[in-house]
Amino acid sequence: MNREEARKRAEYATLQSYLNCYIRETGKGSLTEDVPPELKHAHSGKWMKLSLKNKSALYIPLAYYSETGRHLVGPVVYMGSEKLNFMDCIDVTLIDLNAGKPDEKKNELLNRISQSCTLMAAFIEKRSGEEDELYGTDFDFLAAEQSLLFGHLFHPAPKSREGMNEEEIRSYSPELKGSFPLHYFRAPADLVYSKSLLPHSAIQQIKQMVLDDPEITNDFKNKYAKEDGHALLPLHPWQAKYVLQDHEIKSLAEAGAIEDLGQQGRSYFATSSLRTVFHPDVPFMLKFSLNIKITNSVRANLMKELERGAEVKELMEAGLGKEISDEFPQFRFVHDPAFLTLKLEDRKESGFEVILRDNPFYQENADQTTAIVSLCQDGLKRGTSRLSSIIRGIADKENRTTSEISSDWLKRYLEISLKPILWLYYEKGIALEAHQQNSIVQLNDGYPERFFYRDNQGFYFCESKKSVLESFLPEAGQKSETFCSDTVADERLRYYFFFNHLFGIVNAFGTAGLADERMLLKIIQEEMEAYSVPDGHPSQLIKSFLEREKLPCKANLMTRFHDLDELVGPLETQSVYVDVPNPLLKKEAVASL
Repeated sequence: MNREEARKRAEYATLQSYLNCYIRETGKGSLTEDVPPELKHAHSGKWMKLSLKNKSALYIPLAYYSETGRHLVGPVVYMGSEKLNFMDCIDVTLIDLNAGKPDEKKNELLNRISQSCTLMAAFIEKRSGEEDELYGTDFDFLAAEQSLLFGHLFHPAPKSREGMNEEEIRSYSPELKGSFPLHYFRAPADLVYSKSLLPHSAIQQIKQMVLDDPEITNDFKNKYAKEDGHALLPLHPWQAKYVLQDHEIKSLAEAGAIEDLGQQGRSYFATSSLRTVFHPDVPFMLKFSLNIKITNSVRANLMKELERGAEVKELMEAGLGKEISDEFPQFRFVHDPAFLTLKLEDRKESGFEVILRDNPFYQENADQTTAIVSLCQDGLKRGTSRLSSIIRGIADKENRTTSEISSDWLKRYLEISLKPILWLYYEKGIALEAHQQNSIVQLNDGYPERFFYRDNQGFYFCESKKSVLESFLPEAGQKSETFCSDTVADERLRYYFFFNHLFGIVNAFGTAGLADERMLLKIIQEEMEAYSVPDGHPSQLIKSFLEREKLPCKANLMTRFHDLDELVGPLETQSVYVDVPNPLLKKEAVASL
């Protein structure tokens, strides 16, 4: 694609994501056949009408109507019978949302949407000639991690990056195949706080990583990577610049208490989260703090998250891990078993927080491995995706319909994802923030074979199961602040694993023309009905899906509009949740309520 074509594709994707957020979160969209006479011949399919507070209405032609709420819109939106360009459409709906209030929030969000669209266009232009790599059936973990040109499909500004300039975006963006050497600092070990559930300390692990790096000089290794009472602290290069602007850190550096050793060694590759880096020949990944606002949050590692990663590893080693692997051998955690950071007096975090993450996708283990979000991401052409390529390839090979393959594929996937996640929740009181970006599947002949869950932020321990978890680890939750009410755990598991993850998969099958969403939703519903909830369990999760017409769902547009940071403050108020239609609703159950 040339620049103009890439811009149009980005504008279309931005408008589609925005409108789907707006329709879901405001509840204003309604299917209609009553369109202005001038539009009768503009579109032969379904229309969505948005009625605004000023009595005007938007008419949106739908190329695909989704049972799960992510519709494919036509290329043009109309106000009455007049065409609106994409930013005017967003502006008029945000004015409606912001009615009677100051314009600061509206204008700030418009800027973020515009920046996101501009970056998306740059990514599309650069990668548009690589469709086989982006959406083909021959891929590995890194290719999948760097293929997200559109990002979160239910977010108004999925590619906004507040704090990076153009050069930094080119260097550090996974969509542009960003790779870079790490930036190292050196500090006395007594200024470093670390923890490790590995055979060696976090300090030793980092020094061994340096010693194993073929692109770091022997002089550097001999000078800095020996046992010498000091620690090496690797940082993302962007974060290195950021921390050196801090007055206290700058003073430590000027006094010689910490040494700035600059960028050293081989290049690590940016992954889909931007701040976690990967190298296929290194047995762990590194998750850095990155004080940049991406989607809804500043992506800085918090101390409670560092502690949580180590704590979950301890829980698993205390016997819980064996129980899970015995019950569900194809379900695995990508652990965060070690961390280190610079200690600063009277501050919880210094900006140096770095997590060592297990790398199960080391060398040849990376093949046919992808985050679910990469599998389901829309292609550059309508109806294409990596999932579509895989399902159509299996259908050709097995001489069956894509609908039949889709049904079998989903059933296999639920065996390795839904069943263990429900077991972990109901039996052990652990809810996982298993959205599509945190959930990784390894395929075999195109079908799901193993499921991996990653992310030390995304664990919720239910108060009702506190004694169960403390039987494995008496100090569970004390440093990690992981316990929450069962109501909050229900809400988070309901949104992240069901609305974002499973319904997103169903939508990917539907929008690619592979299968009817209603058939796939029925499969999920039957699995939910068949699950045996322990007697007296306080969770309303399954009951809510089978009986309630509407359910609370995270509202990314409203969360972004109100400028809430999802990683700050009480769990109950970190995000906006709104009631939305329940795709799994049993109609007869509603009639009987």
